[in-house]
Amino acid sequence: MSAHHFVAISGGKRKVIFILLGLTLVLAGSVYSADWMNYFNGTSSLYPAIAKPCITLMAFIMVLITGANRLERRDWNLLLLAFLCMLPTDILMSLVVVSPTLSVGGWVFMVGGVLSIVAHVFLIIRVGRGLKYLKKFKAKDLWLPLVIYGSAVVVLLVLWSDVVRVGHAVIGPIYTAFFCTTMWFAWETVRRKLYPAPNAWMAAIAATCWYATEILGEIYNLGLGTLSNITFCFVWVFYGANVVLWALSGYRWREDKKIHSH
Repeated sequence: MSAHHFVAISGGKRKVIFILLGLTLVLAGSVYSADWMNYFNGTSSLYPAIAKPCITLMAFIMVLITGANRLERRDWNLLLLAFLCMLPTDILMSLVVVSPTLSVGGWVFMVGGVLSIVAHVFLIIRVGRGLKYLKKFKAKDLWLPLVIYGSAVVVLLVLWSDVVRVGHAVIGPIYTAFFCTTMWFAWETVRRKLYPAPNAWMAAIAATCWYATEILGEIYNLGLGTLSNITFCFVWVFYGANVVLWALSGYRWREDKKIHSH
């Protein structure tokens, strides 16, 4: 089915999405509140660990019901495959947080890390849109990837001794390369108008939120005391926005006569 067989979301379907979005925001608010209550009260409620993957599940449901309101079949397929990796990843990472027998760097964490990398591969293919623009890439275009990769390298260098200490010397840089690439290509969709504007901005902001998630998440994983405990409370503020925006970026929000194909 070609792109012109899909239609912009409207009417009852739009209301359903807004209802799901509202429920997700309520759920997210309860999760963030519980995280801060755990921090200030020194408690260890399991509610956040259980509810956080449910935010991803709600976003996944929004992807599943896209139907005739998707941008393109291939675009939606790649988004679906990414979520099929993201949901189990979030479940596994929550297990690592709550279980004293599952350490950061253990097999559960590593499986989650690999699934997350696979999710990024699907998203990179999705927002890359065929990468035809790389043939016309000029020196003046370099500032975007330099800012993204350069800032991540600086953070890694600052934290390197602790990254080595927790056994992330290999997977850390590898994973960093993937989420930076996702962010770069997502912002190229804005710069080069490869998606309709609402979709491009949603994808770019989602990828940026995931970038922030991984930086904050790694600081938490390093076990740096109060700093790590505080950053933990912010991880899902960004990651929750990330999964929701990725889901919404798959919808056709307006009728555009021209969508740049891969």
